[in-house]
Amino acid sequence: MNCVSFALIAAQALFPAADTKPEGYDGAKVRMEDGAAVVDVAPRHKFSGVNFVFSEPFALNRYDVWFAEVSNRTDRALDFIAHGIAKGTPKRFANVKFSLGPGEGTVIKAQCNRKCYTLAPGSKGLPGMMGYDSEFRPDCLDKSGSIISVIVFSMPQELPAQFDVKRVWVDGEQPDLELKIDDDFFPFVDAFGQFAHAEWPGKVHSVRELRAAAKAEEDELIAHPESPIPGVDRFGGWGAGPQLKATGMFRTEKWNGRWWLVDPDGHIFFSLGCCYVRLQGRTAVTGREKFFSWLPVKEDPLFGDCWFKGQHQWLKKCFYQGKGLVSQFDFAMANQKRIYGADWKATFNDRQHRRMRAWGFTSMGNWSDPEIMAMSRTPYFDNFNLDGVRKIEGDKKGVWRKFPDVFAPDFESNVLKRAYTTRIAKSRTDPWCIGWFVENELHWGTGWNGIGEDLAKAAVDSPEDQPARIEYLRRIKAAHGPDATFKDATLEDVKAFAADIAERYFSTVKKAVETVAPGRLYLGCRFCKGFPDAVRAATRHCDVVSYNSYSELPYTPRPDDGVVDKPVIIGEFHFGSLDRGTMNAGLVPCRDMKERIEKYKAYVRYAIRDEHLVGAHWFFWHDMPLTGWMDGEDFGNGVMDVTDNPHPEMVEATRELARELYRQ
Repeated sequence: MNCVSFALIAAQALFPAADTKPEGYDGAKVRMEDGAAVVDVAPRHKFSGVNFVFSEPFALNRYDVWFAEVSNRTDRALDFIAHGIAKGTPKRFANVKFSLGPGEGTVIKAQCNRKCYTLAPGSKGLPGMMGYDSEFRPDCLDKSGSIISVIVFSMPQELPAQFDVKRVWVDGEQPDLELKIDDDFFPFVDAFGQFAHAEWPGKVHSVRELRAAAKAEEDELIAHPESPIPGVDRFGGWGAGPQLKATGMFRTEKWNGRWWLVDPDGHIFFSLGCCYVRLQGRTAVTGREKFFSWLPVKEDPLFGDCWFKGQHQWLKKCFYQGKGLVSQFDFAMANQKRIYGADWKATFNDRQHRRMRAWGFTSMGNWSDPEIMAMSRTPYFDNFNLDGVRKIEGDKKGVWRKFPDVFAPDFESNVLKRAYTTRIAKSRTDPWCIGWFVENELHWGTGWNGIGEDLAKAAVDSPEDQPARIEYLRRIKAAHGPDATFKDATLEDVKAFAADIAERYFSTVKKAVETVAPGRLYLGCRFCKGFPDAVRAATRHCDVVSYNSYSELPYTPRPDDGVVDKPVIIGEFHFGSLDRGTMNAGLVPCRDMKERIEKYKAYVRYAIRDEHLVGAHWFFWHDMPLTGWMDGEDFGNGVMDVTDNPHPEMVEATRELARELYRQ
């Protein structure tokens, strides 16, 4: 790894500046007044504001922070988003959300944190790694070294609004993090699955160190085996708190003005959870053999069964898409064998429950190991997907899979069949099962402020025998005459069609859950995008509405018409940094572990205070493989690393949060 020093001048002005031009964005009008850019926001536009365009690309990633002085000139509160953007990419850099009351002004501050290393000129890409795959995932490369503008805009307004921006500037020097990928860079993965070209606290250099770290943790678990939650019961609920109705299963109740999960013993329960409580260290080798300094032969008596065959099965574009079965190796599993030998699994399974209890986690989130969940020692969430259910073929924007066709004649019967395919059958009646998620991050539309137009377009773009397409055209003809076509559809037609899709989807899944597992909580589809009518439908039919919210604080948009009063859970969130041997800091990057912990604690504390939130789940238990999963995801956001060594700061932060869970 080659680092290059940057010679910087602190506090560089970006606006006002001779080479920066403020322009209206998404319908807004901008004028200069006393040196400030005054912005008249266009009502009913998604993101209306000001775009500060530079004459030459600007290296935002060489600075620590960017600032802007913003004032609200409107007689009501406004919500804002601001970020930098590079040419040729939809990615946002140094993103910040903020609110201003009527007439209020402030200086906003956005950290310029890197998601990945900056690539030195002439560097080659790393296929199969989301942060570095220049050919297959160019949108994921960090382009913050060449931003062309800074945008400040208000969230959608029904009425005209006005704000101004007086100054925009950068300050502070970033650490030197430039990576040169050339022939000398390879191999860059050591025998333990770690990054070979860096050092960090906790890095393992030998089997002796690996075993010593495991022994030290075992001693700690023996010395402090109990939960740090004061007055905790067997499930992780507040046994010393109020005694509510005990039904023998998890349920929800609004108690003392706040929504709660209630555990089977009748105690209020907050789900401080973690996804993927399992060993999941498989990474593809085929076509990338030079990445690795050590790979055993497949006949090796100890490590041979760490080899697997797999294929990329999602819609997400990546290096392994369409390549069929390829060889994978599991470095995390190999490390377990180095510590515990061939019979490592039983010890590993037991250890995860002990860790969760001792550290203060109260639940296992989505996709945890069925064997570990079935041990009835830690509350967990089960799930199933709608594989095999007919999809809307014209859906080109789904990340993981196409949207199910709710108008297919066999939709209801197929959903019911899929409801029998949860990870463990005992979750239908197991008191340790909190409930079921169904599907994950479906593509509901372009954003929270849409009307479901992407679903209507997907139907139009489908084959003529697509049930959703047939139904949409039938409705258009019923409204506008027998000769009407898709081009005659109005916004009202689109909105009504998408709203009915949402209603049919959530009501059908709810019915299936009730049929297969009566009384089990249905926790929704883990929204990452959506539109108000989809959220309303989820609220009508889900016991708990779920969001995957990758932001500084929990972001769970709810319609403002007063109809939403259901408990909400965060299915995924995380923060990451590049100072612990990872090469991708994830979806919400931080400067270092210290900042990562600060944001983690702030996020969970906000969730605990929110009267609707009943849980938040970190994503996830172990760091992803350094060289990525089959879909290319290579985030280093684990509570533990690939050697199964916990990040001590994460452990101590979780203990601190656990002690605060039920204080209010």
